[in-house]
Amino acid sequence: MEVDSSNILSTTVNQALREMTTAYLNQHPSLSLNSLAIRSGVPATTMRRLMQEENRTELAPHSVLSLVSYILKEKRISRLLQIIDGPVADLLKKCFDQFIFDEAKSDHKIDSNLNEVLRDKVAYLVYKLAANHCGVCFDELKNTLGLEGLKKCHELLSQKWLIIDQDGKIHAKEKNFTLDLVTAHQHSHTLIDQYRPSEVKSGINLFYSLSEAMTTEGIKQIKEIEKDAIKKIYDVMTNKNYQGDIPYFAIVLSEAIGFYNTTQIEEINNTGVQQ
Repeated sequence: MEVDSSNILSTTVNQALREMTTAYLNQHPSLSLNSLAIRSGVPATTMRRLMQEENRTELAPHSVLSLVSYILKEKRISRLLQIIDGPVADLLKKCFDQFIFDEAKSDHKIDSNLNEVLRDKVAYLVYKLAANHCGVCFDELKNTLGLEGLKKCHELLSQKWLIIDQDGKIHAKEKNFTLDLVTAHQHSHTLIDQYRPSEVKSGINLFYSLSEAMTTEGIKQIKEIEKDAIKKIYDVMTNKNYQGDIPYFAIVLSEAIGFYNTTQIEEINNTGVQQ
């Protein structure tokens, strides 16, 4: 028996999550709140605060996604956004809807267990290479990440996060994966470190940095341009006619420098990172 989110008639995200969590625990009386926290990937302290009615601090979007995904037994973000409603749906759509490029084809998933495993820098790079359509071989891992990469690869293989095909290529168990914002932010530095200015002459890499003081309307315009560019890049990357054997990545990042009025920009704030 699954929790029916359509029966949740709350006015706040916390209230809706409390009702959803209570209903789930009632359906699974042998499951404790701490056990639910472990299985969903949400810190136990966060879950305890959530269940306190006087607590008004909302969970981080990625924690909401992990909890709801576990309770509703649905890891596909596109599907999850279709089956929830109310304030939780509003929050998730605001934070993650921008990463669903094709509602009919998108199957990117959030997996709290995988997210935890990929907090490790080397594990992330190994898994990201293995998530390419062509996978990665041991020699490529050794040349790119050294012995540490090979060691981490064997760990991921033993944990069954990676699999080896008949040609000896290593593949990620879940090629279309999504990381929470905190983990993705940590690994953005890992990817940027792969940028090699000395190789500009090769015609493969690209780097631009632009800045100016903007109005919120100007920021909205910039984000629309970026989102449109990302969708086009995604279409190219998923087009089999263009897929080859060069591991390639693109990052789109924009942010305000220093402190700013969060109320002023609340309507244009989005979080969530597809890999």
